[in-house]
Amino acid sequence: MSKKQAPKPSKPKKKGKVAADEKDARRAKRERRPGELSRPQKAVIILFIVVFALSTLAGAIAAVVQSGNRTVEYNVDYVDSQYESTVADLESKVEADPSDADSLLSLAQNCTSWGRMVGMLAQTDDERAHGTELLQRALGYYDQYLELSDTPEARTDRALCEYYLGETDQAVADLEAVTQASPDYAPAWADLGMLYESQGSTDQAVAAYEQAVEKDPDDEAGAKSYAEDRLESLRGDDEDGSADDAGTDDANTTDTGADGATDDTGASE
Repeated sequence: MSKKQAPKPSKPKKKGKVAADEKDARRAKRERRPGELSRPQKAVIILFIVVFALSTLAGAIAAVVQSGNRTVEYNVDYVDSQYESTVADLESKVEADPSDADSLLSLAQNCTSWGRMVGMLAQTDDERAHGTELLQRALGYYDQYLELSDTPEARTDRALCEYYLGETDQAVADLEAVTQASPDYAPAWADLGMLYESQGSTDQAVAAYEQAVEKDPDDEAGAKSYAEDRLESLRGDDEDGSADDAGTDDANTTDTGADGATDDTGASE
């Protein structure tokens, strides 16, 4: 009886063969399906989308800026639209709490600015009356505030409100009182100089402006820079006036002959 041969053991696969198979499998995975984009193509498309989005956003921003800078008709109606809601809100606060000093002061200041702008733009009697009524309301609010907190800031603002109403003499008297009671408050000196200047009182204006410069050496209140600008202008006007006077005198001297006779074209022979 013949012996059965034992089955031959299978030979182990070589490492090189395994590596080749794995490599083929990875290649198969990397192979693109029909219509599939490569990585570089995907990157280009993503970049295009980002650039397009940014350009679109830039256009939208530009449109907003252009609409923000659009030309508006700057008249009394426009000014009213800028102040009405703010003043109404402040008046509601004061009505609810009459001791709300901050709201009272803000209300007075807003009515002053509103009335002043309306007064400058007014074209009709009704518009001028509207501006006057706003300034008068502002005076009332200043008075209410001063009953709660008597400050040189509020008194100075109130005096300017009087000035905008055309009550210049009263405004000057009130500002003089502020500078006496609070001599270190520079804005009062600067505003007083402005009012003196409006009255043609140049020497008094110069003195007030000099006080403003002295009391606000670091220009923290803006009084120094304003006063220095006005002083430069006033002194420049004085120098120009002096030069004109000197020129007139020189002309008169030149036209006068040695014998004292005037060399006149129309003189009789």
